[in-house]
Amino acid sequence: MSVQQYGRFETEFRHAPVPGDPFTAVSLTAEFLSPGGSAVNIDGFYDGADCWKLRFMPDTPGVWHFRASFSDGAAAGEGSFECVPGDLPGVIGADPSNPLWFGFSSGRHFFMRSFHTGDCFFAENWPQTSRRAFLDWAQEQGYNTLSVASFFVNRQSYRRGMGWKTPSLWPLDPAEYRKAERILDDLAERRIIVFPFAGFFGREGFNPNAHRDQERYVRYVLARWGCYWNLLFNVAGPEPLLDVNPFMPRGEVDRLGMLIRKYDGYHHALTVHNQTGDDQFRDAPYQTFTTLQGPKTVDLSVLRSGLLRNHPASAPLYAQETLWTDNMYGHPRYDDTQLRRNAFVIALSAAALNYGDMNGDSSSGFSGQPELQLRRQDRHDIVRRVWDRVSSFPYYEMVPDEQVVDDAYALADHAGGRYLAFSSGTRLLKWHLPEGGQYRALLIDAEHDSEWGELFFEEELKLPDERDWLLYVTRQPARTCVQEKKT
Repeated sequence: MSVQQYGRFETEFRHAPVPGDPFTAVSLTAEFLSPGGSAVNIDGFYDGADCWKLRFMPDTPGVWHFRASFSDGAAAGEGSFECVPGDLPGVIGADPSNPLWFGFSSGRHFFMRSFHTGDCFFAENWPQTSRRAFLDWAQEQGYNTLSVASFFVNRQSYRRGMGWKTPSLWPLDPAEYRKAERILDDLAERRIIVFPFAGFFGREGFNPNAHRDQERYVRYVLARWGCYWNLLFNVAGPEPLLDVNPFMPRGEVDRLGMLIRKYDGYHHALTVHNQTGDDQFRDAPYQTFTTLQGPKTVDLSVLRSGLLRNHPASAPLYAQETLWTDNMYGHPRYDDTQLRRNAFVIALSAAALNYGDMNGDSSSGFSGQPELQLRRQDRHDIVRRVWDRVSSFPYYEMVPDEQVVDDAYALADHAGGRYLAFSSGTRLLKWHLPEGGQYRALLIDAEHDSEWGELFFEEELKLPDERDWLLYVTRQPARTCVQEKKT
């Protein structure tokens, strides 16, 4: 048989009924040998009745061999399959060529366009017709990532999950996992990334508490879902260390983070959901991207400094609760101009924005229950225009730079002589660029998303007026003329 690169190889084995709990009485493990001869060890999982399964995601084309064994010595089996090139992008994580941005293990770039959805998304009592209509709209709108409130954790608190019949992942029940997998498979087919807002161990959810049970739970989840290339991982959330109501001490978060990292053979991107403020887990050895709540502000300089202060030197930043319109918890009431400006500054800070469309808390409005009639379409269109415009340039080769231009917010690729900057309310921009060169600035009217024209400059650039401008600046070969606006 053949399996697509980064796809899913799956096989099953039968085992006679065992006394006691089948999740603990016997285990299934396997060794996979790559075409190059390196070995990968993975766990299998119990899937009900007398059925155990193996799932594996091959990352290298060629013939793979495997040998499986049960812990009690019962016969399992061995075999092989061929991994063939396909169109799957690889595991979501840091961009290998520029880890400040998200990307895929294959090397493909990925400009994250994230939207927050509420507790109902995986619920069996939310109509499938509504879920399908929302996903069709989300794809058409350009969203490629969903932050989902009740997943992995089934939150059961008032207005934060209570009443929604979401899959319950603990105690272990294969039927509950299969419910979630039907939706996960659809999301993978649609090429949509999933961020579990509440994490493996979430606030007000049904979580295992004993260390042995926690390890069993983590290993089971990873055995079933480690092969999903489109899953981001989150240790705990929301806000495990919340000042006014913590639900897990820092030491426990760290221990569980290391536990997930230990058993995740596919190296999924892993984070912790922070409370408002600076990243409390920035130096955690298991964390591979930062999830930041805030700054919640319309002051662009405060927004920029807060994002850059918390942006890891070599890892992505997920601006998870940084721009949630009409959310009452610390967010200003953004007007359309402020929404657009914030979206530009977030993007030009190399941060991935998770947008929210709410009407109160995070379980309200269109985010809380994504029925299409509840959406503020104009707001989604504003955010999409920002994303479309920024991602049309080679952003993935750039990093935030506070020194390259005064009174603007910029990304810079000094080696390539390319810069992307957002200016608001300024007429004269003073640039600090390598001397002796001339630069071309493509000017884009940020409010109307229209190209105004181009100007050439060396150190100072006089803009036509003080409106909001996006500028794509490139170093030019030697030339003497200065072109004005094209007519």
